[in-house]
Amino acid sequence: MYRFRLIAEVKYGHFKDYLELSNKMNELFRERGWSTFTTFTLAIGTANEVIAEADYPDLATWEKEGDAFQSDAEAMALNRAFAEHTVQGSARSELLMTLPDTLA
Repeated sequence: MYRFRLIAEVKYGHFKDYLELSNKMNELFRERGWSTFTTFTLAIGTANEVIAEADYPDLATWEKEGDAFQSDAEAMALNRAFAEHTVQGSARSELLMTLPDTLA
């Protein structure tokens, strides 16, 4: 399994707008049949940091959905809208993969 994680710090006073965009993005992802994200915020840690995670069964699915996302005008317009609410330079992404039960 692969887990794609997006991390960003939201500008003060913009949290509601950011969350509304996240919900619109997930709605679009459901319409497209893509994996949706679960959004978290830290209980303790960096103020206004959000973490959005989506799971994929394999790398091929992550790549396929990523390519589709990049070529979808509506998805890209929503994606660009996040910039207005994000602290510049704070956004980053990670791709995690599960370890096998045993190693050789």
